[in-house]
Amino acid sequence: MRAAYLQPVRDDLYDVANRLKEIDPRYEVFYNVKSHRYEVHASGVLQIAVPFEELDARTVEHVRRTRVENRRRLLEEMERENLAAEARAENAAAEALLCAASKEGLC
Repeated sequence: MRAAYLQPVRDDLYDVANRLKEIDPRYEVFYNVKSHRYEVHASGVLQIAVPFEELDARTVEHVRRTRVENRRRLLEEMERENLAAEARAENAAAEALLCAASKEGLC
């Protein structure tokens, strides 16, 4: 039995609920009135909270991308992005240090 605060979404503008069923027939879309968000459930269990305010093609792509079978690729992608962010932060800190150390202080 599902919670009363979960409203099923069966018909939506971009047919997202049906498109998600093509990925996995167990998928059901709900709007959580407590959290004010869309959620995808399978067999009564929350699979993902939709990170967008509306249901559209981004939702379908996000669900496909974050499925368990894609976890290795997703983790590798996250690691690459984290390393790139760290490198950018280190470069910015080095530039700031060089700027502060320069005689003119112009950067």
